Amino acid sequence: MVRKTKTFVFDLDGTVLTPKNEFPLETKELIMNILKKGDNVVFATGRMHISAKKLLDRVFGEDVFPIISYNGAVVYVPDKGFIFEKTLELSTAHKVIDFFRRNNIHVQTYVEDILYTEKDNEEIKLYSKHAEVPYTVVDDLKAIHQPPIKILGIGDQELLDRLIPDLKNVVGNSATVFKSFSIFLDVVPADANKGIALRFLADYLKFDLSETIVFGDNENDIFMFEVAGRKIAVSNAVEKLKEVADFVSKSNEENGVYFAFTQLFPEYIV
Repeated sequence: MVRKTKTFVFDLDGTVLTPKNEFPLETKELIMNILKKGDNVVFATGRMHISAKKLLDRVFGEDVFPIISYNGAVVYVPDKGFIFEKTLELSTAHKVIDFFRRNNIHVQTYVEDILYTEKDNEEIKLYSKHAEVPYTVVDDLKAIHQPPIKILGIGDQELLDRLIPDLKNVVGNSATVFKSFSIFLDVVPADANKGIALRFLADYLKFDLSETIVFGDNENDIFMFEVAGRKIAVSNAVEKLKEVADFVSKSNEENGVYFAFTQLFPEYIV
């Protein structure tokens, strides 16, 4: 019987990475074992591409992994470059910027993999440090004429939760609104999410989604759970994700990704 190739898809923040933003050595070795067995590894993150790529290059020292970034708006394949890119319509972007301004929510935009903000405040400084990317301060985000890949609002968790229905009404069918972190409210193109990107990548690289295993922790990972054959959530995941998971592992602080492999895929552990 021919062995079927598996594809493992890992979210980064809150899933693989520890609360201190560290990539566990055990997980790194595990991922190298997956590759040695001839199976596939994909990383799918809400981060900017430049941020995800910098982190993975530092950990692995080589460019070997397809990366879904910007919550599915961008897909990158080594040796091929960017194979999938979506942006928000400028009219939609301007409505979102105005909405966040009216509600006194910090807003930042991402244009051609560059991070922009109107205020040099604590929110952008903390985000920039976490993502390890520089940022550019401008007087008016709406004056940037290139369409953004994504817009992010950063604010109080409960306030953002209350604002979601209103923001969805503002963007209508032109964008998707969801939380990628408790204090992050993301707005991406309507035809882009992690699930759409994963399906596109599977078609491009010819791997079987029924043999694809996804690891995640937040609402943005639900889209991948809807298309993958197997879904694994860490215990620190939001309830919405755990409800649709096939297996709930330990938390990212306890290396829940590695623990899931000890229980479900021990053949990859040496």
